[in-house]
Amino acid sequence: MEQKRQFHHTPALDDMALFVAVVRHGSFHAASEALAMPGATLSRRIAAMEKRLGVRLLERTTRRVALNEAARMFYERCAVLVDEAAQVEALLHTPPADRPQQLRLAVTADIARHWLAPLLPAFCRLHPQLSLDIDLTARDDNSEAADLTLRQGSLRQAERALWPLLSLPQGMFAAPAYLARQAAPRTPDELLQHDCLGPAPRWRLQGPGVTGEVRLRHSIIVSDLDIQRELAEQGAGIAMLPHSLVQDSVRHGRLVPLLAGWSCAPLTLLALAGTTPPLPLASELAMFLQQRLALG
Repeated sequence: MEQKRQFHHTPALDDMALFVAVVRHGSFHAASEALAMPGATLSRRIAAMEKRLGVRLLERTTRRVALNEAARMFYERCAVLVDEAAQVEALLHTPPADRPQQLRLAVTADIARHWLAPLLPAFCRLHPQLSLDIDLTARDDNSEAADLTLRQGSLRQAERALWPLLSLPQGMFAAPAYLARQAAPRTPDELLQHDCLGPAPRWRLQGPGVTGEVRLRHSIIVSDLDIQRELAEQGAGIAMLPHSLVQDSVRHGRLVPLLAGWSCAPLTLLALAGTTPPLPLASELAMFLQQRLALG
């Protein structure tokens, strides 16, 4: 007996766009207002897509929705497709290649120095008419003034498109001079007795069968990674830093790794669009950086 052929129902791009909007806005109510669509209609469309796929994509509560961990990769690919579709439509309004183009970037100095500046010349060669306006005072509250913001962060839900660029393994480090004054911490709880450097009030650590956040006592609050490293080398305290930025310091004995049995949360670098939909050139630069940084 001939078996019936099974067809896979691929979600329509419109439904993907609705799903991405719900995730980015964090709730059906906020997404329905942004989309000017009745909440019941939006909920019904998402439920129908889940039924066709045979997978629950969102965990719903009375106030918010959360992305099901099993569906995170599906969301990330949907977001790329939705944003690229918006870029294709925006191409209709893109100026000709021979017309000057301007792109406003907001980026912190440390990210610009280590990860943006080495790659920008190659991108500019692809766009000879491009004029870049780079603001090195990037903050969360002024990122909307830029077409693209590069910063540290997390892949939390955001109303604007974002691209993860790098995930950098980190460790805790201090100078021999500091450890001569203060005995090295033996457990994460002892960090509260030490001078710590950085912007975060807590560090998230993972040890043998334990994951948790450790409260800190900051001697200097600073977000710039290079300044943190310099302060640590001068004996000002303990810093959590990407391994890639301290290799030379450790090799030459200027910094010493601490709490070897514990691993730190990685440092995530991301690009955040300044507009919805993102400008085509901003999306192109974000994806260019994403690809080049992935190659190392």
